[in-house]
Amino acid sequence: MNGDLVFFLSGGMLLLACLLKLPALVRARGRDWLLSSICALLLVGACVLFLTAPSTIVLLRQATGITNIAVPLIYVMLTAFSGASIVLVLNWRGAADVAQTRRLSRITIAVYGTCCALIAILFTLGNAPVEQRTRFDTYYATTPFIREMIVLYLVAHAAASMTAGRLCWRWSHEVHGTLRIGLRVLAAGYLMHYAGYDPSVAGAVAARWAGHDGDFLIDVARAATAPSAVLVAIGFIVPLAGPRSEEAVRYWQLAPLTKAVRLVKDAPGPAPLPIPWWKRNLHLRLTQRQTYISDRIMTCRSHFDTRVSNEARAAALAGNASEEAAAIIAEAAMIAAAVDLYCATNGEAPALPPASPDQRTSYTGDLADIARALRSPIVKDSCRRARMERAGV
Repeated sequence: MNGDLVFFLSGGMLLLACLLKLPALVRARGRDWLLSSICALLLVGACVLFLTAPSTIVLLRQATGITNIAVPLIYVMLTAFSGASIVLVLNWRGAADVAQTRRLSRITIAVYGTCCALIAILFTLGNAPVEQRTRFDTYYATTPFIREMIVLYLVAHAAASMTAGRLCWRWSHEVHGTLRIGLRVLAAGYLMHYAGYDPSVAGAVAARWAGHDGDFLIDVARAATAPSAVLVAIGFIVPLAGPRSEEAVRYWQLAPLTKAVRLVKDAPGPAPLPIPWWKRNLHLRLTQRQTYISDRIMTCRSHFDTRVSNEARAAALAGNASEEAAAIIAEAAMIAAAVDLYCATNGEAPALPPASPDQRTSYTGDLADIARALRSPIVKDSCRRARMERAGV
């Protein structure tokens, strides 16, 4: 069972990822081809890992009466998975020439479909009477037809892994955010396939052809199987979860600023309702929170004091902050002081100095950046000095 554990755990992770996406797939009702394709790949990947476990190989032999029947099943499913990965990445990326993408997809499907059929035919023509749970490739490396089946599978798998990996890596230079992260994780997963798994198995088979024992390389290949499959699964899932997770993070990041402007009572619009981040209408709640903050900041715009902004910016620059960071801190200090002054005067027009040419009446920074800057000691010091000036201290 110890030899099975890593495959069952890794397969379970892929199956869990597929199940987590199942509600979204049901809601899409087949209209989201990308989500459908990724769920199918996750399910196939989980099945491959379950089949690779030594105990599963024994169960299949007992159930079918065919020795080593799990091997062609694994080879066919992995080959299909490899071809489907290329097709998915091609269509996921899209291209100006849609006809070319479709043509390449059809060619890939035809080539890998043929490989799957040939694997099944070669296994039927060959003879593999001795059960091999972990050393099939080297034990039958010189057996007619089985030898060709192994070579065909390795070539198809390596070519697909290299192609999909290169496509993902090149595309990752053109995008940002969670899509870039997902593509680079995918590239790493495919790299483990064609730079780790495939050369190890090929080296072990070649050693057997030369009359040497290279079985230790099979252990290296098996060690790379589960991690690479998990990386590929994560790489596909991250971009799908990305927009939702980014919205959740942003909703959480805006909490300090929401709390700071809540004291402004006369602004239009209702207060945002507290809801769990995983709710389906998170996008609407995020929009509501941003609108709530913006309305209250604009209500206080007549209380903006350029002196507070300039002093905070100078203090930030003196503390070796960058120009961009100093500008954000200055805006956060100005907004915090304006809210404080608005509440102190009950919304009445403040007795500020005459407006200068650079008098601020709005803000330009991102709300999430401003919310983070509220924690800066410079912002707190600016508000404290403003309150002391009003009190005549």
